Amino acid sequence: MRFVLIVVLLVFLSSCIVLNEPSSDENLRIVVLAYRFGYNLSEEELLQIAERTSYDDEVLAYYEYFRTGNLPKFFQTKAAEIYDQRILNILKENLPIDETASATIIDAFDEPPAKNEWDPQVDQIDQDLVQRVHALLLNDWKIKGFFYSWCEKYSIGVSEEDLSLYAQFLVNACEASSKLTLKKTSEGYSTFFTDEVDLSLVPTELVLAICYVESKFFPGAFRCEISNGTAKAVSVGLGQILVDADSLTTQQDIGDGKKDLYTFELLSTHYFDGLFKATDLTQVKVGVLFCRTLLALLMQKFR
Repeated sequence: MRFVLIVVLLVFLSSCIVLNEPSSDENLRIVVLAYRFGYNLSEEELLQIAERTSYDDEVLAYYEYFRTGNLPKFFQTKAAEIYDQRILNILKENLPIDETASATIIDAFDEPPAKNEWDPQVDQIDQDLVQRVHALLLNDWKIKGFFYSWCEKYSIGVSEEDLSLYAQFLVNACEASSKLTLKKTSEGYSTFFTDEVDLSLVPTELVLAICYVESKFFPGAFRCEISNGTAKAVSVGLGQILVDADSLTTQQDIGDGKKDLYTFELLSTHYFDGLFKATDLTQVKVGVLFCRTLLALLMQKFR
């Protein structure tokens, strides 16, 4: 009888341990929160933030949409916009197009990464996923929403056919980045930036969800952190990667004259040999690459 009671107690205790482990959904929520609010925050700090924001709910709702096609109608997301014409001028000047010529959205934002090895090819992509991306783009274009307004700011005309081709291009870029494993190329003491990071850890649907909530899929979108009229830092591109303003330009009225290490500077130094310019984040393949790298590092940290 005593033996039976011991066995029952052990089974009960083991079940309690399993119940106390975070679920995969909880881990994903923590990753999403850390992406927006800081990779250096603890799980407990991030869960406290979750009580004050709907960001994680929005991203996870669109993650489910990209997986299943069930559109979360209760979310009317509006990507954040803190605008500065000076930053727009800098980003436009660095686009690989002639501003006087007519250019499609793909023409303006299709530059490949600095090394061929960071631009893998895929044989085929999920057309259901393409259609789900296209549906969101088309809806925004028809209501003249966030994506549409950014096209106007960049003087890019967009047709329905352009949107279909862009959806294909965007999903292809996201799928291709999943084939990469990056190795650390610099010295560093942070355990967060691991010697190797496998980008296949991140579901393509999560990359798309982050990019949709952050930028509504417009690759040249940005938002500024402005203090006393000076842009200190700028979030740029599909995944709104944070960049020191001094990495964008040497203009005296932008930045404070010294480069701080934000997400772009750290990832660029640790995994990309410092070969990227901050303005490269407006390019689809580069924006996706940085977004997926940060997500993969977060998934390694919180798994």
